[in-house]
Parts: sequence; C-alpha cells; structure tokens
Amino acid sequence: MGLNLEITPYGGWSKAVRMRRDGWELIAPLEIGPRILRFGPIDGPNVLFENKEQMGKTGAKEWMIYGGHRLWTAPENDQCYAPDNDRVSLELLPEKGCRLTGETNPKFGWQKSLEILWNSDGLVQIEHRLMNSSGKALPVSPWCLTVLNQGGVALIPQPTHAPHPMDLPKGTKFSMEDYLPNRNLTLWKYTDLADPRIHLGRNLWTLSQKKNTQAFKIGFRHTEGWIGYQLGDLFFAKWISHEKEATYPDRGCNTELFTNGDILEIESLAPEKPVPAKSHSIHFEWWHIAKVTFAPTDESSVLKHFSSLPRPSC
Repeated sequence: MGLNLEITPYGGWSKAVRMRRDGWELIAPLEIGPRILRFGPIDGPNVLFENKEQMGKTGAKEWMIYGGHRLWTAPENDQCYAPDNDRVSLELLPEKGCRLTGETNPKFGWQKSLEILWNSDGLVQIEHRLMNSSGKALPVSPWCLTVLNQGGVALIPQPTHAPHPMDLPKGTKFSMEDYLPNRNLTLWKYTDLADPRIHLGRNLWTLSQKKNTQAFKIGFRHTEGWIGYQLGDLFFAKWISHEKEATYPDRGCNTELFTNGDILEIESLAPEKPVPAKSHSIHFEWWHIAKVTFAPTDESSVLKHFSSLPRPSC
C-alpha cells in the first residue's frame, strides 16, 4: 500500500499534513513548528504526548512544549526555549513524504526544518536540518526530542555482556580492549539512581513513565542503534546514530532520557560541531512502530523484536 498525503485540520489547528501508510498515520501541524504531534494507528491511540491545554494555539510569545517531536539546539540554554509558534512552510514530496521549514530566528540566526520520508519497509526517516543564516559559526548542534505519552516503558538494549579477562577459563584468548570501558552514564542534579522507575539490567535497561512523579534524567553514549518505548500493545522504536570518533554534548551523550509525571522523552544528539556560517548541520533519526503481543518485562521478546526491525542505511 502506498503513502497517502493530505492536508487536514488537526487538534484545533486549521491545517496539518497527514501521512498514512499501511494502517498507520503521522501528523504535523502547519501553523506551528516544525513539530510532529501524532504517530500511531489510524483511529487508534497516539504514542506521542499532546498537551491538551496548548493544542490549537498559535502566535504565543513564550515557548510551548505542545508535545510530539521537535528539533532543539545543544547545549541546553535560552536558545532551546525560543518560541516556534508560527506557521511553517510545507513542501510535499509525492510518494515519499514532506519537508517542513520554520521561520529564521532573528535573535540566534538559525532556521529549522524536518524532512519526513516514510519508506515501504515501515521506516520513517527524519532529517533534522539546522541552517545558519548568520555570518559567523554557531556553537550549537542538533538535539532531537521525542515526547512520548503517559504510561509506557522505555527500553534500551545494551552491548553484549562479557566477563573480565581474569574470569575467563584458562587459555581463553582476549585482547587489551577487554580491559577498557564500553559505556558511560551521565547524571543530572535531580537524578536518583535509587528511583524505582529505572532498572539497569545486564542486557536491557528500562525507564518507566509514572504519573505523580518528579523529574528524572540520564544520558549515555548509545551504540546499539534502536531504543524503544512500549505503550500497551504499541512498540515505538527510534534508531539513534553513533559516530565512534565524535565528541558529543553533555559529557559524551548521543542519547538522553527524561521523564516526569506527565511525559517520557527519548532524545538523540548530534556530534558537538559548530554550524558554519551560511551553512547547515544535519542529524538523522529513523522511526518504526508496530503492534506487539509481549509485555515490556519479557526481555527476550523485546530483544528479539529489536533484532527483527529493518536497519537504516546510515
């Protein structure tokens, strides 16, 4: 079944672009953004969070979360909270997807766009483009945040566990790399690793979204590609790229997870490189969504699902 593209009212806004393929839909409003605010089954639940009090609003002078998926700039500072409450331009890409472009921010000198391509294998490719219209390099990099709906569990596969060389059977070959670290964990002032929402397992880390809870955040250098969020029988997966030699923000994080009583965010970060004058920086994500019959506590089924997903050609 091919990709269907149409303009439709959504969430109190008069115009949004709706993409449909194989029983699933993705919706982005055209009067704010660029943002993606819906991803899920047609006539079914939305895996993305929507702030009901802000839906349909335009032209506000302050930044509004709205929900859904957005492009920010790293590191976190006042640039992140620049309002994106005005109309975006739309370019339809027949049989492929669309491109949404926001207005140039006169204070900071950048312009943001999202190119959304929905492939026949089910992968949604999102190109995040941060364009520098100023005459000097901008010390920021793309930071892409997906705000997910309440009540789900984030699922983070881990590299293959291996024993310390001292614990190997006598005569087993090993290399000096087996003595070196292969993961990191960045913590914020408000992070409490005794929080029952987080579980750091051998093969899978999980972070649950719970109502009436306080903020919690972790960051890390993710090398396994996919990260998931299971909400009931919906399994949302996001492919996060990793460049081995790159320097990443926030003490080396290409991935961050944030949650509180309202939301859970899965965030990907581009390498820490200034955006050259009159040029741009690009960062890709790939999404996949499916219905599953297993529980997020079924580790073997979760890992099997990850391994069954198509891999992006990145």
